[in-house]
Amino acid sequence: MFRKTSAQTSLLENQFLLPKVKRARLERSWARGFRDRVLPLIDEELFRASFHKSQGRPNKSIRLLVGLHLIKEMRDYTDTEVIDAFEFNLQVQYALGEEARTAHVCQKTLHNHRKLLMEEERAQAMFERITKGLAEVDGLSLGRQRLDSTHVMSNMAVLTRLGLFVETITSFLAALRRELPAKLGQLEARYVKRYLEREGYFSDAKRGEARRRLRAVASDLYRLLTAFGQDEEVLVLASYRTLARLFEEQCELVESASAGSQAIAVPKPDAREQAGADDDEEAGLGADDAPISAETTALAPPRPSAGARPEDEEQVRLRQGQEIATSSLQSPHDPDATYGRKGKGYEAQIAETCGAENPYQLITGVALNGANESDQGAVLGMVDQLDKAGLGPTELTADTAYGSGENIVACAERGVDLQAPVQDPDAPSKKDRMSEPVQPTVLCEGDDEGASDAAVVAPPSSPEQSEPLGLEDFEYNETYGEVLRCPAGQVPIEQITDKKGKTVWTRFSAESCASCPFAAGCPTHRREDGVRTFRWRRAKAATACRQREQQGADFKERYKIRSGIEATNAELKGRHGARRLRVRGQKRVDLAMRMKALAVNAKRASEHRAACLRASDGQAEEVEQPLEASRTEAVTELGAATPVVQAEHREPAPPRAEADAHVTAVQVSTSPLGLVSDAHVTPPPASTSPPQQVIERGTPPAPPNTATHPRPPGMLRALGRRLTRAFEQRAKQVDMLLAPLLQGVSTGT
Repeated sequence: MFRKTSAQTSLLENQFLLPKVKRARLERSWARGFRDRVLPLIDEELFRASFHKSQGRPNKSIRLLVGLHLIKEMRDYTDTEVIDAFEFNLQVQYALGEEARTAHVCQKTLHNHRKLLMEEERAQAMFERITKGLAEVDGLSLGRQRLDSTHVMSNMAVLTRLGLFVETITSFLAALRRELPAKLGQLEARYVKRYLEREGYFSDAKRGEARRRLRAVASDLYRLLTAFGQDEEVLVLASYRTLARLFEEQCELVESASAGSQAIAVPKPDAREQAGADDDEEAGLGADDAPISAETTALAPPRPSAGARPEDEEQVRLRQGQEIATSSLQSPHDPDATYGRKGKGYEAQIAETCGAENPYQLITGVALNGANESDQGAVLGMVDQLDKAGLGPTELTADTAYGSGENIVACAERGVDLQAPVQDPDAPSKKDRMSEPVQPTVLCEGDDEGASDAAVVAPPSSPEQSEPLGLEDFEYNETYGEVLRCPAGQVPIEQITDKKGKTVWTRFSAESCASCPFAAGCPTHRREDGVRTFRWRRAKAATACRQREQQGADFKERYKIRSGIEATNAELKGRHGARRLRVRGQKRVDLAMRMKALAVNAKRASEHRAACLRASDGQAEEVEQPLEASRTEAVTELGAATPVVQAEHREPAPPRAEADAHVTAVQVSTSPLGLVSDAHVTPPPASTSPPQQVIERGTPPAPPNTATHPRPPGMLRALGRRLTRAFEQRAKQVDMLLAPLLQGVSTGT
């Protein structure tokens, strides 16, 4: 049954049971910011559909579970560690609004809650609502953002090719032993001995032995696939499908006559079993499987054979490295991981605000793709995600991996200015023009790309040849869909765009181009009637303009802010454990990255809130002191003067003898037992003597600043209150200890 968390605060929470000094420190910590800023933004209604309306036990507080997961990712805890922190850490209990006696949660509850987060995109919805709420509460600007990718790995080992084959076979045999032990008994004992009893031993080979062992393992893999190719009970196993996928991606069957040096002759299983070869003989053999698609779960059954005749043998070839796709299997324990230029695993796309006016920056978007996928295809997906969540920017800064003419145009159509350099910025831009004189051609009416009009002839040659013009010399609108004016300042008379919206035809009038000084180098085509036609592609125009723009000082200055997101990537991977996650599979990795990014936002908002609270109390830069200062330390602290630094000189602290003179009076009250019960400090009178000067070497003396006070009055009053509280607490403690003794003395016992 669904039940929302009550907003009632319990009087038994730790904050009400602590002394005033500890409570004050607790309320100025990150826990107060988390409690005030993050908890109210958790929308529990997202989980209502997962519970019955009226039947069943009420659910554990959704707000509590989401908050626990955020604290877990903030500190990079395991489930056990975050449960311990919840039960015994006062700050965690205060941040979540829980009493110490009820602060407990089961690890299975955390596991079930993560399953709910992965359903119906709840994690994404939770991320968007909390992030948007933090931006609104703290007044953060979302207009300017930056984008970058970082490589993350799931909880998998980095395997060699031989190790990948061995681990895949071992996983399949282990699944057989666990779920279908009778099927495992039908295999030869050497499979169990090689891959289960000596697990990992066969893959631990030197470079010289690896190729020979790889051929032997390929033979075993082929025989296992053909042995269970028609067994319905085995075909449903995920480990068998992984086995088939590995063969499809790593090997191929070839004809005997055309087999290369990597081909291996593999007899059919029945004949091979009769041969009874040992491990050393098998080491010279290799095997492979017929091509198997990712959806295929069955192989052709082995052909019966009475003996190992040459015509019954199949040639299996191990594919070369360049023949294997980057999306191939990298680990049997994480089939979703791929291989890219940064390694095996995944690529996480991170978008973050970068407004200079923001007190702190928020991660606004997270997307996960394969390590083999290019960043070029991630730009539009991130822009659409941010726009859908109401977190869309007007300017997005990214590195060269995201920059292309297509992305610049597509982002401009969505109202986003993509500030990203294009590839090879120092290379001369390619001119979209005719290098040779244009021969007369005919553009027919109703051309498939929208061209029309009569014959086009080359522009007349000019005795004064000007510098050839390119696409970047024209002026375009924001989406590069129209030419606003040519290099000579002339406005087009007509513009036609093709059906796909990628190519544009622009026409200029004959009168405006008749006396153009750039006619010799103009990329337009002159028709018989004098009208000039200009055909260009929007993506090429955006690329050419960006190549010129990125050479300027203004672009370079605005682009400097992009590097700040590298610190966020390092923060995610260093302090929050994103470099090596504790989960496997794309769905779980995606959930982990979203929760870690949301935890970064929660941490930054909490720390900002705590800093504001400390600043409002005048303790933004205060060094934490012991909870109970002695009378001697307190009086000494009162007498110390804070140096005041001026532009030319500073006022030093007075000597110890002079410091004692600053304390004019300390009024002390005693209890009936003769113990100190109260103290009051009278502030010293304002000093009328000018401050001393400390003149640095080489600096001319400056006139003294008589308006400077030795110590701000507010700080003096705070120190007096601190001393008073210390005396009160000490008196109460001593009175409580001596009360039973005095009572016994009065009664004569």
